[in-house]
Amino acid sequence: MNIECRTKVSELLAERYSPYDFSGEEVPSEDIKALLEAARLAPSSYNEQPWKFYVGFKGDNIYNSLLDSLFDSNKTWAAKAPVMIGVTGRRNLSLNGKKNNYTEYDVGQAVAFLTLEAMERDIYLHQMGGFDRNKFAESFNLNEDEKPVVVIALGYKDENNPRRKGRKELKEIVATERNIF
Repeated sequence: MNIECRTKVSELLAERYSPYDFSGEEVPSEDIKALLEAARLAPSSYNEQPWKFYVGFKGDNIYNSLLDSLFDSNKTWAAKAPVMIGVTGRRNLSLNGKKNNYTEYDVGQAVAFLTLEAMERDIYLHQMGGFDRNKFAESFNLNEDEKPVVVIALGYKDENNPRRKGRKELKEIVATERNIF
């Protein structure tokens, strides 16, 4: 494991990180399909599954549109990734049209499931909030109900570049009355 864990956790979780460097090697379509299938299995409020994934492979229109929506600070390194995925969430519940207060949470769970399946296959991803949501929405002609949530650069990590990761101690992020530390 590359990060020190105080308690035994799944190696997939301990090894997960968000690289800034990708090898550029193409990711097989079957692997991408499996990642999306994992995301599809994520739980969601009222089983709404309010997410939609825009998957672009380097050189196609979806990839270029997603890359173009990124802030310049992300474009530089993200362009090395062979796959870009934009994820949106529906703002309203399909069952009654009311606001879905859990859209971002649900999308986050779907992306977490995708992330774990990616790690199982030695595929890495870097999630980004640094993108122009209006440009994203215009590129894909999103309606008012579809909200851009995250853009993901995905591929194989560049083994020549060291990982950059640090984590806070549990007691910095957990509030409890029991002494579990």
